[in-house]
Parts: sequence; structure tokens; C-alpha cells
Amino acid sequence: MKIRKIFTVSILLLLFNNVYAQETVIVKEKSWYVPDYVKAQFAGNIGLFSVGAGYQLFDNVLYSELLYGFVPEFASKADNIHLITIKNTFPIYRKVIGENLTITPIAGFTTTLDIGTNSFTTLPSFYPEGYYVPTAVHFTFFGGALVHKDFKKPKLFKGVDFYLELGTVETYLWYAITAKDVSVFDVFSTSVGVNFYL
Repeated sequence: MKIRKIFTVSILLLLFNNVYAQETVIVKEKSWYVPDYVKAQFAGNIGLFSVGAGYQLFDNVLYSELLYGFVPEFASKADNIHLITIKNTFPIYRKVIGENLTITPIAGFTTTLDIGTNSFTTLPSFYPEGYYVPTAVHFTFFGGALVHKDFKKPKLFKGVDFYLELGTVETYLWYAITAKDVSVFDVFSTSVGVNFYL
């Protein structure tokens, strides 16, 4: 009888220990401030080259990114240009086109601040009031397509996006609408980029 009690208590302790161990397994989630992906972009009115990091928000309805862009002297035909951009991209829908491969039409807008010496947020005193509008902040609008691939055995990155966009700056669009000698086709430019998922 004593052996039976010891055996029963041992089995109960073993079961309790297994259940408790299963319940206390903690899946480590990344901190909120760690980005979902890093990116690099060529062109697109936010720098000849731009790099930064982004987050997938609201169940992947919005991709929001903070980017640093640079335009060297040879491209700007003036001084180097340094830009800080907040870019917001909205996936319109997702279509699976192959194994671990998805294509997504996208649209979005950016807000860009020129932090160099080529522009101003308030009109310099040597200009008459109202002569120019501030030139340091610009908005761009774009649309395009993105192809995403998940990696089956991720080592460094979980997946990658390649994208192509067509966009314009708000002032260019205004000129196209108001100036007869500026065509709508003159104010759009293309950009290409890549996102690496962490």
C-alpha cells in the first residue's frame, strides 16, 4: 500500500511538472522599437540614395519608415543635399504568384525635410515677405508594385521585398497643373528599392 501511494504521488508530481513546464515556456518577442525591416532606395525624390528602417503597422495595412537620403554634388549640380523622410506605404492587395512569392500593388506618400543649407523653413530676411514659399519641406505621392519573398530557412533575414515606384513632388505637380510649358510626364520619376525583413 505504501509503495502504491509513493508511485501515485510520483506520477502526479511528474504530470504536474510537465504541465507546469509547458505553461511556462516563454516565447521571446522583440521589443516594440526594433524595426521590422531595413531598406535601401535609389531615387524617388527623397535622395539619390536613401537608407532607413520601417515598421509594419495595423496588421500590415501600413508600412511606415524613417529614412536618410543623400544627393551628392555631381547629381545636385550644387552642394550635397541631406534629407530626412517619413515614408508611408499602403499595400492595396496581395496576390500569391508562386512558392513564398507575393506581388502587391502599393500607393503612398512621404514627408521630406531638407536638413542641408540649400533650403529654408522660414523666408530669409533678404527676401520680400511672400516672395518665396518655404523650400525645406516637401510631400511626394507615389504608386507602384512590390514583390515579396519569404525565406524558408532564414539566417540573417526572414524575407525580402523588391519594389518599383512612380511618383512626384507636390510642387512639380502644381507646376504641371498651372504652367502650360510643363507636361505631366515631366514631373514624374521612378525609384527602385529593397526591404530586408529582420
